[in-house]
Amino acid sequence: MKVKFLIVACLLAAYSVSAATQQKLPGDELVIPSVDAKWGPVKFTHQQHIPFSDCTYCHHTNKGLTLAGFNSKPEKVPLCAECHAREEGNAKTPKNADGTELWSKEAYHSNCIDCHKGEITKKPKDAGPVTKQGEGPTKCAACHEVK
Repeated sequence: MKVKFLIVACLLAAYSVSAATQQKLPGDELVIPSVDAKWGPVKFTHQQHIPFSDCTYCHHTNKGLTLAGFNSKPEKVPLCAECHAREEGNAKTPKNADGTELWSKEAYHSNCIDCHKGEITKKPKDAGPVTKQGEGPTKCAACHEVK
C-alpha cells in the first residue's frame, strides 16, 4: 500500500512541476471559421502545433514573434482574415508571386495541408522555419467539423 501511495505521489509531483514550467500559449482552443458549404470550422490548438514551427510560420506579419516574447510582452497578433479576406475576389486580398489570390481558404490550405502532408513548397514571405512536417491529418473531416 505504501508503495502505491509513493508512486501516486511521485506522479502528481512530476505533473505539477511540468504544468508549472509549461509556457502559456496565446488563445489556445481557437476556432477558425470556414467559408465552405460542406465543411464547418476548425478547432485549432497552439499546443499541438508549437513543436512543428516557430510562431512566424503562421503569423508571418509579426516579424520576430516568439512565444517567450509574447508571454513577456503580449502584442496584437492579427487574425489571418484581417489581411486574407474571407471571400474569393476581394480586392484587398494579397496575391502570391504567381498571382494566386491568397484569400483565407487558400492561405490556410497552403500552410496547413502542405505542412500536414510534409510537402511544403511555398512559405509565406518572412515566415519562420519549420522544424517538423508530415505528421498532421490530411483528410478534411480530421480538422473540420462536418456541417
